[in-house]
Amino acid sequence: MYLCVDQAKESAKVTREMAGDIDTVRAGAGKGNSIAIHGRITVENSGEMSTTLTNALRKKPKKLSVDLSGVSYIDTSGLATLLQAAGTARKQGTRLVLDALQDQPRYLLEITHLDRLFDMEGQEPIR
Repeated sequence: MYLCVDQAKESAKVTREMAGDIDTVRAGAGKGNSIAIHGRITVENSGEMSTTLTNALRKKPKKLSVDLSGVSYIDTSGLATLLQAAGTARKQGTRLVLDALQDQPRYLLEITHLDRLFDMEGQEPIR
């Protein structure tokens, strides 16, 4: 995973880490945060995505946007990770938004009817 954390506050802080095959970029300021995730999300690396989402939610932002435009594939373990993050977000009053889903991740959410549990932006449903 290539992890680049950029917290856009008064003083910018950048952290990079190499391992696996997910690329995560995080930026946040004020009332909301955003995370961009790139790569294929599978059982082998969904734990890395879980850690990133957990860390972002730990700060209890009003809104957390997860840009998935760079995710070409997600399996059920990645889906479970998103569901876990959605549950945490609801409990603490954070609005979790999935943004710009590619075809396969969006299709998986739609056929499982889990698209109803997420706020999604950036693309029309596949019908």
